[in-house]
Amino acid sequence: MDQQIYKQAIKYLSIRMHTTGELQRKLKAKGFKDQDILPVLQKLEELKFLDDGRFAEIFVDNLKRYKDWGYYGVKAKLKDRQVPSDIATLALAEFYAIEDELAVAKRVVAKLERQNKNRDQIIRSLAAKGFRSEIVGKILDNRTSE
Repeated sequence: MDQQIYKQAIKYLSIRMHTTGELQRKLKAKGFKDQDILPVLQKLEELKFLDDGRFAEIFVDNLKRYKDWGYYGVKAKLKDRQVPSDIATLALAEFYAIEDELAVAKRVVAKLERQNKNRDQIIRSLAAKGFRSEIVGKILDNRTSE
């Protein structure tokens, strides 16, 4: 195992959590070769410094709590972070249920209503943030029944 690669990887991980794919991409950008990077990534996974599943859980939970993204928006962000699709799907199923997404959508709609956005603007905003159509439908049903 190459100590220089290991030190660089630890440096990146000390700043924030990374996925295996992200870390590999950053190390390649530093000029290291894949055949030298892979043993380091395996060692970091064994030591639990790298755990894509845990990363996805924390990432989804943080987005749900502090950001205004719908299911598809969160899924795209996980893909951007190079979380494997099976892990992303599992994390979304476990940590971003319909009820969670509905709560986030209500928060977004309240913010948009304070900005005096009309119905069409709200629909476009929810769609742009990746909310599922059934969530948008539920929000609109609730608004028309109020």
